[in-house]
Amino acid sequence: MGDEDESRLARVKRVLAGSLLGRGAGSSRIFGTRLELVESYLDTGVPYVVHRLCGYIETHGFQSAAVFRLSGGSPRLAERLRAAFERRGDADLEAAGCPPTAATLLRQYLKELPQPVVPSNLVGRLLNVHAQSYSNDHDSWIASTKELLSTLPSSHYHLLGYLTIYLSRYEARHGRSAGVCGVFAPVILPHVPPATTLLRDILAEALVLFPDW
Repeated sequence: MGDEDESRLARVKRVLAGSLLGRGAGSSRIFGTRLELVESYLDTGVPYVVHRLCGYIETHGFQSAAVFRLSGGSPRLAERLRAAFERRGDADLEAAGCPPTAATLLRQYLKELPQPVVPSNLVGRLLNVHAQSYSNDHDSWIASTKELLSTLPSSHYHLLGYLTIYLSRYEARHGRSAGVCGVFAPVILPHVPPATTLLRDILAEALVLFPDW
């Protein structure tokens, strides 16, 4: 089977899966909807749209150190793909063929959540713990951070764990110079000033903080 046939088969499978899962016309909104109200991927607790975008980016864009840069992607294409997700519950990312635009859509989704992945008051507590114990007692920092993260609602905790492991894999491949923490800290850990260093250190301990992933 050639690459074109495989791509066509993959699209058919996604359409069928969407029908079985109840996605399509009449579905609830996807963007701007509370996490506990959106469809998750299988039993992961991760929103389908996030899993879909991240899976596509990992397959087609992880080799690029620039895929998550803020200047990447096409705004018009992002609008069309977003409309497809809202209308059908899915979008033909493979036909669009633009991983940076998928990355833009992922950031939009996270930014527009009614409640951030990690609420700002919890970000403040995480930052305090980080300042007090990260350098002086690393094990204590990990334990305290895990305890604080465990207070998140289940839907938020699962999404944070998924994103943390996902972004840590990308950073392990390209290093910190790829800038994922600067891009994602404002939408995952909203705070002023940005919690970029906190996200960097969470990614470095991703497998310890989220062992179930």
